[in-house]
Amino acid sequence: MGSNPACPTTGGNPISAEDLLTLSNVFRVFPADGPSSAPWRVFLSTALGSYLVTANISTMNVAFPGLEASFADASRGTLTWVLNSYTIAFAALLIPAGNLADRFGRRQLFWAGLTVFGCASIVIGAAPNLIVVIGARTLQGIGGALVTPSSLGLLLAATPSSDRTRTVAKWGAITALGIATGPSLGALIIDATNWRWAFLILPAACLAAYGCGKGHLPDTTINKHLPFPDGWGALLLAASMALIAFSIVQIRPWGVSFGVQTAFILGLLIFVVVILRSRNHGAPAVPLKLFRIRTFLWANIATLIQSFSLSASLLVNILWLTGGWEYSIAMAGLATTASPLLVAILAPVAGRYGSYLGIRRFAIPGALAWGIGHLLYVILITDRPSWLFIWLPVSLLIAVGVATTFPLVSAAALVDVGPSDYAVAGAVLQVARQFGATIGVASLISLVGNSAELGAYKAAWLVIAISGGVSAITLIFVGDTRR
Repeated sequence: MGSNPACPTTGGNPISAEDLLTLSNVFRVFPADGPSSAPWRVFLSTALGSYLVTANISTMNVAFPGLEASFADASRGTLTWVLNSYTIAFAALLIPAGNLADRFGRRQLFWAGLTVFGCASIVIGAAPNLIVVIGARTLQGIGGALVTPSSLGLLLAATPSSDRTRTVAKWGAITALGIATGPSLGALIIDATNWRWAFLILPAACLAAYGCGKGHLPDTTINKHLPFPDGWGALLLAASMALIAFSIVQIRPWGVSFGVQTAFILGLLIFVVVILRSRNHGAPAVPLKLFRIRTFLWANIATLIQSFSLSASLLVNILWLTGGWEYSIAMAGLATTASPLLVAILAPVAGRYGSYLGIRRFAIPGALAWGIGHLLYVILITDRPSWLFIWLPVSLLIAVGVATTFPLVSAAALVDVGPSDYAVAGAVLQVARQFGATIGVASLISLVGNSAELGAYKAAWLVIAISGGVSAITLIFVGDTRR
């Protein structure tokens, strides 16, 4: 569970009841005056909101081939903005959204996030052109950023202290389930209808979350004396990510041209401006003080590398299965479901043992495992489909590597962070994850291009394999996390 910013871990173990009491203050959310009359409704409302945000990310991968068919004139590089517009908006606004929730109320922000998310989904489903889809996906990312920091804080406030550990564990499991089930459920919907219905059904789920929580979500303490978040810093961070991603995507059609170089350098300069603004702002877009902590710094670097490769590999794999092996979208979704399910099963076990044996003992071999797994794709995959004897066993090896890497690295980032900084540290980790995913999708899709040739996909898998080794080296510098 350590991978969720709203559910930090200490040394890889789920936070204790005592830690959760501290976390209530971290969120500036205090326990409800008494147990909720319908705690299951509060749980269902907040968990469903988080599930929608995570499932939507993984569903986009199986929707991508349908988008290609609908917008045949657009290159794959252009279509990556359907994914990256969401992750950029989500990453840039996640930290400011937590501050806004503290100022105006978590329940209000939760409802606002669901409303924005649901309305944007309708626009995507009815979009007449690609520009509208990309714009609405940006709004979806904004909605997701509003929902994420609010949901667990509301759940903590409505749950008696004696039940909080168990409740948070269930909430984290439902959230993780979104990643695991998003591809298969999305693929079934798309195969039965089309990609638009994968979005048009989301407002109904948002209404269900609202219906479950209406009249039951608790009031939370509002602190109007908090400094306003650095809105300009958040916008500049989004602009920096967008320019860097744009420069990478345009390398294939433009080459390393003046325009590509200008966009990349401008993106870096804007990021420097964000860092400079964050040095003196009361509620900065990037809280620099946390990066003085060695474990936090190197764990974030490792997270960025891992997200660069593995987030993009999800899309690359779907494109190969549907384009190279000519699977239907439903078959491709089902073919990629076993791996995330195994991750969901193994991650808690890895977290438990990693806490007292040392995170590096698991995470370094784990990074090498998913790197070797992708190297096996390069060596073994041919134009002839072989899901049972090649794809499945290799994907399960990759899943073991991911399960022993991602959650443990998230835990390592928080080992030396003070309790008062748990929430913001977890949010920064999510920003690193989304930033890595944005650059990864741009890079690997630029590498693959519009090709259906196996050689292009093997080049992408080789890059991912190499990044596994780089990630393993990075994890050496995290240090000993046993406390």
